[in-house]
Amino acid sequence: MVVELAVDRVVAGGAGLAEHEGRKVFVPFAAPWERVRARLVSSKRDYAVARIEEVLEPSPVRVEPRCPLYGRCGGCQFQHISSEGQLVVKKLVLADALQRIGKVFTVVRNCAGSSEPWHYRNKTQYPLAEGPRPLVGFYRAGTHQVIDAPACLVHPPAFDRLRRDFVDALERSREPVYDERSHRGNVRHLIVRGTGRELLAIVVTRTGRLAPTLVESLAASPGVAGVVQNINPDRTNRILGPRFRVFAGRDYLEQRILGRRLRVSAPSFFQVNTAAAEALCRKVLKHLAPTGAEHVLDLFSGVGMLTLAVAGFVRRVTGIELDPDAVKDAQSNAAANDIPNCDFVCGDVDRAIEAVEHADAVVIDPPRKGCAPATLDRVAALRPKRIVYVSCHPATLARDLARLAGHGYRVRDVEPVDMFPQTFHVEAVASLDWTG
Repeated sequence: MVVELAVDRVVAGGAGLAEHEGRKVFVPFAAPWERVRARLVSSKRDYAVARIEEVLEPSPVRVEPRCPLYGRCGGCQFQHISSEGQLVVKKLVLADALQRIGKVFTVVRNCAGSSEPWHYRNKTQYPLAEGPRPLVGFYRAGTHQVIDAPACLVHPPAFDRLRRDFVDALERSREPVYDERSHRGNVRHLIVRGTGRELLAIVVTRTGRLAPTLVESLAASPGVAGVVQNINPDRTNRILGPRFRVFAGRDYLEQRILGRRLRVSAPSFFQVNTAAAEALCRKVLKHLAPTGAEHVLDLFSGVGMLTLAVAGFVRRVTGIELDPDAVKDAQSNAAANDIPNCDFVCGDVDRAIEAVEHADAVVIDPPRKGCAPATLDRVAALRPKRIVYVSCHPATLARDLARLAGHGYRVRDVEPVDMFPQTFHVEAVASLDWTG
């Protein structure tokens, strides 16, 4: 069925929202304030999904996507919206989640634009599939079908060059490509991390075997500082397994944030946009507003990026992080930058926080799923004067802020950060004050 729709706005997940015969209609790749002719491709009792067949009246923020794979590759959802329009959409999506999910009504500041909305990523994960030549690309939107991607406009060109070298080397090595349906084959993913000057190549395999010729070719590729194998023997969609081996060079790269060198090893998490990560640190410091006398608790501290950024302005910082590799990186980073007033606890945040007796302020930067309710309850029980919560998921942020508000904290400010241009994802920094 083909219908004409007036798209009102863009909602969480990136689709446009319209209404037809009393039902909500979600329209992927629509822009706000435009009319489209669209085909209903899925229909439920209270909503439908439609595919655009023609844009009748384009949105004032609609632009021509740059990537020829846009709409097929699942990596980007917003290339059809101007950079300025994306910032407005992300602010509105964030504000809507806070109000609708968390019943949090507070100031949501404008989302500042990224200094580089293209070629910004410092990490990518390429899935593999068999083809006439090995396919090393990205998943088609909504599927696990791999499509070839000779170039990606949100990654640096050096990643594209290394991907091409990897395809050539993989073909020569005759190393079998993994098939997730049969759980046969060996090479599952290529992960590339880069700083602009150096690259780290991580080859994810099902078995412990890896052809020496493949390793040698990768190590000889321009800019490669290390080749690491990760072994994931499980039948799972999870990319990484528990075991890493260094085959050439080293297993880490260095990022530079606020003048500090940060070691990031192969398995450790780090924000994918280095320039935006630095902006994030500045915003956390602004919202924390330290006086110099505080003991700060940094939950989900990773390699210590926020811990070390805060350390120079407070009495002491304690970071808690589950990943032992990230904790080792954080300890190394503190020593390398001569920062003595911080310490790191390796453990599950949900349990380790029970041993904390005092904190003047708390910084929280959890994964997308947010915090466990008991963890938020324990944070509130410490009665820090201020909490700064960093989130990459508006819905879980709204949920968690509502729980903290129930403990007597007032959400004072929320500020989005454009960590992921060309996608619907948005980072946010929220600050809360104790009102008791």
